[in-house]
Amino acid sequence: MTSLEAVRGRFARNEGLPFADVLTEARIVDVLNEHGVQYRDRVFSPVTTIWGFLSQVLSDDHSCRDAVARVIAHRAASGLAVCSPNAASYCEARGRLRAGVLRTLARRTAQELQAGVADGWKWHGRSVFIADGSHVSMPDTPENQAAYPQPPQQEPGLGFPLARVAVLLSLATGACHDLAIAAYAGKGTGETTLLRAMYDALKPGDVVLADALFDNYFLVCELRERGIDLVARAASQRVGSQTAESRPDSDLLVWQRPNKPHGMAGERYRRYPKTLLMRQVAVDARGKNNRAEQFHVITTILDASIDGGQIGTLYERRWDGEVDIRSIKSAMRMDILRCKTPEMVRKEIWTHLLAYNLLRTAMAVAAREHDLEPRQVSFKGAKQALTAFAPKIEAARPEDRPALIEAMLRVMAYHRVGDRPGRWEPRARKRRPKPGARLTQPRAIARLPHNRSKWS
Repeated sequence: MTSLEAVRGRFARNEGLPFADVLTEARIVDVLNEHGVQYRDRVFSPVTTIWGFLSQVLSDDHSCRDAVARVIAHRAASGLAVCSPNAASYCEARGRLRAGVLRTLARRTAQELQAGVADGWKWHGRSVFIADGSHVSMPDTPENQAAYPQPPQQEPGLGFPLARVAVLLSLATGACHDLAIAAYAGKGTGETTLLRAMYDALKPGDVVLADALFDNYFLVCELRERGIDLVARAASQRVGSQTAESRPDSDLLVWQRPNKPHGMAGERYRRYPKTLLMRQVAVDARGKNNRAEQFHVITTILDASIDGGQIGTLYERRWDGEVDIRSIKSAMRMDILRCKTPEMVRKEIWTHLLAYNLLRTAMAVAAREHDLEPRQVSFKGAKQALTAFAPKIEAARPEDRPALIEAMLRVMAYHRVGDRPGRWEPRARKRRPKPGARLTQPRAIARLPHNRSKWS
């Protein structure tokens, strides 16, 4: 029985808690034991707190008070004693959670989903992962500013802390297999550096799909040493590269090792090979409304049985990663975080990714049952179906839940992603924003009596 079949079998035993059928109490306890977490028997145990945290990031409200209300409703429906509506105990329980526990749960959920995907969902039988980056903002507190400073061009007190994140997303399922976070600017905060921090999430035989930023000689060497191939857009024509072989669909190029980058140790630099054999494919994008009519894709996949057209088509699917990031930031509202300390910010990010991966698991089950691929199922539609059915499933009798689960999966499979190749829209908004003054001094100063006339 594949993991997806096992998950489908557990759906009928859903207890009404967020993803209790996939993220069982036993699985959470196993991870807690791995991290050496000891806890007392209380209302907001780590298991209940994680489920409450998941319901919080999935709700439109996103408040702690809303999460506590959901826990109280579940306890009342289960015949358990109702706890206080005060959110203080829940917030303290969130503070006791370890970010490593949430990270392990999120990564393991993605790994188990990937292990159960059908061969037809993979690319030539291989797992492909999209590497991409984005940024998130958070409340303007001294702690967040110290860890993730606001962009330097903004005046002090007027900006918000900003963090750069890089992710590895499965091309087959859309699940997020790992994430690295750093300050928005400064040494060691680039997306290629963050990708290096996620190497352990990749296995030999995997393929990394990335944009032109990852056209990097040293990065390619490091991935090849691990048995991982790269497909990326060529940034520019390399100086000193030579054509070793011209094929009808592509060229084999010999790259020369570039000069030692500033800051790289000489011993480390000498460990990289002096030449590298690469493959370059020309992609014709005319008629697809792309910004470029023709561009080049470089790859370490030299196998002639995979023609250049297949490489080019694979690269064009890199846009799926952009859509996934939009789903995480917009549909799940992770673009603006709520926590006031860096440690809680990291927990909030990993809880979002855990909820995202659990929802992707449900989408994969729905796709499998209706002869679809997970990429054909709408993420926002699946999230809407889940939030609509969750309270009904919780209130239903155990014998009535299978029919509700079946209906929920059918609704998920109904909402599909439209096939709109070459779609282009202007990056502008037609609806005008409401007029209003922009704050040009820190809020604490603007509230002073002698400044109030400026903002009244």
